[in-house]
Amino acid sequence: MPRKPRVQFPGAIYHIVTRGDGRRELFHDDEHYGRLTHGLADEVKRSGWIVLAFCWMPNHIHLLLTTPEPNLSSGMQHWLSGYANWYAKRNRRTGHLFQGRYKSYLVEDASYYWTLSRYIHLNPCVGKRLLCKKPDAWPHSSYAGYARQRERLDFVDYAALLEAWTGEFGGRDSVAAYRRFVAQGLQGRLENPLNAALDEWVIGSKAFLKRMVKLAEQQDPTKQGRLTRRTRAYSIGEIMELVAKQHQVDSSQYVGFRCSAAGRDMAALVCRRFTSSTLAELSVAFGLSHPDSAANLVRRAKRQESESPQYRNRLKKIERAMMKTENQV
Repeated sequence: MPRKPRVQFPGAIYHIVTRGDGRRELFHDDEHYGRLTHGLADEVKRSGWIVLAFCWMPNHIHLLLTTPEPNLSSGMQHWLSGYANWYAKRNRRTGHLFQGRYKSYLVEDASYYWTLSRYIHLNPCVGKRLLCKKPDAWPHSSYAGYARQRERLDFVDYAALLEAWTGEFGGRDSVAAYRRFVAQGLQGRLENPLNAALDEWVIGSKAFLKRMVKLAEQQDPTKQGRLTRRTRAYSIGEIMELVAKQHQVDSSQYVGFRCSAAGRDMAALVCRRFTSSTLAELSVAFGLSHPDSAANLVRRAKRQESESPQYRNRLKKIERAMMKTENQV
């Protein structure tokens, strides 16, 4: 069977599914689950994704998200390969972790949010292997944040999902309405909405399928990576200037071998999180001779982030400012 097209465009909505190779387990303990979640949070900052729902199952994962920029492929590669590399080192195992390439179902509009997210959140509660009786009892999904506000995650856009279709389920309390909707899915056999995908890759109308097929034909896969990089939310130079301003230095001081200007390592880390730039590209931007030298800057910044509360606070301040700017665009 030929591969389904990988269509990317600004504002695209995707339901992502990927499985362990040969149905092998992707997670062995809470550290594994937490690592993938933390990686997704980092990718949200880096790629500007809007996450609506997720659920990590022992041997597969589900993710519902919107991409303001056409960067699904680069973001998924960075996120999943990062976890796979960590997994290999952590467990001293070789070979493929994931089964082929991930599946990405294109979703027509927000009217499908509730149905798709309910299926995602109820995954641990259905099937032959029940992991829990209620979705809020499964700690490795976004549902707890929909059930209890105190458990919300910073990188999940709960409001975007709750506002969709609220009126059709009665009342002004969207949280209660969504909880009722999810609970209804446990009362009978839960249908898998992905089974209704047109041509096995589009969730929506036939007219939407035709538009996506036409768009897929127009897109040249060999140019998609360059398109993604051109349309990212922030450039390396913009981030360097922002971080330099916070540290009261000039961004030109960040360029050069053995530079010790305040905030240089932090600038490299923020660039890594908020752009699709490779380490080689970062090395050039920071005036480093070796293509992988930027990794040392990022490594030092991560160490300071983990050890210094003051460093973390300044980093969070910069990232919040960037997210605020991005949301206003």
